[in-house]
Amino acid sequence: MPSPSDPVAFSLFGIGVRWYALFLLSGIVAAIALVRWLAGKRGMDQEFPLDAAPLVVFGGILGARVYYLLLRWDYYVVHPDQALNFRLGGLTIHGALAFGILAFFFYCRRRGQRFLAWSDLTIAGVALGQGIGRWGNWANQEAFGTPTSLPWGVLIDPTRRPAAFSDADRFHPTFLYESIFNLVNAAVLSWLVLRLPGSRLLREGDVLWLYFVFYGFIRFALEPVRTDSLYIGPFPAATWISGGFILFGLAMLVVRHRSRVMREEEPAR
Repeated sequence: MPSPSDPVAFSLFGIGVRWYALFLLSGIVAAIALVRWLAGKRGMDQEFPLDAAPLVVFGGILGARVYYLLLRWDYYVVHPDQALNFRLGGLTIHGALAFGILAFFFYCRRRGQRFLAWSDLTIAGVALGQGIGRWGNWANQEAFGTPTSLPWGVLIDPTRRPAAFSDADRFHPTFLYESIFNLVNAAVLSWLVLRLPGSRLLREGDVLWLYFVFYGFIRFALEPVRTDSLYIGPFPAATWISGGFILFGLAMLVVRHRSRVMREEEPAR
């Protein structure tokens, strides 16, 4: 599985347009399209996702970069001029989720919309966007795993290989593994969104909480294979956050459904 030798896809008016940016943009467009489609199927306002998208995307990109800067603080204190250089990556999905969801929450409050109802639809779009956007890592030759002899191993240029594996040429395409999972996750979450209105088992917000569990699990499983993880203490930062995602999602499912059962069991007065 070869990687592109040049991260620049084409030049426009003398400005290099990188594959990384194209995949991210494609993921955003696909995410918005899916959310609008789900909204139409649910009888919800299809224009609301378009209205919310600029703020949510901006919040997500800001959070993705801020979290990355905090993890690489020692480097950017010495090279502050590189803090806004997005062209070669340096965006974290965990930061994007935190800031993006927060921005979406406040926008829903401002517009008088039910946050949990819309978050179920939106998070399915997020999973789709992740599945597409992960290919930006392929273009940048990053977010790959340990060496492998499997036929789908990704070929990495010598300059991009970790020093510990300088003699290896093919590595686990962990970005591909995550991309496939995210696409499957988007399909499952979308199916749940469409089933939710008539279901006695599902509540508004369940799709969001399940996303935290599903995505937390796959990142927790893949992180030990990756070679470029940023650490907090003895474990990768993504391992800590992903474990937190799983616990948070499960806790919210239990709390929300327990409160529902308690209300249904209350005697009539």
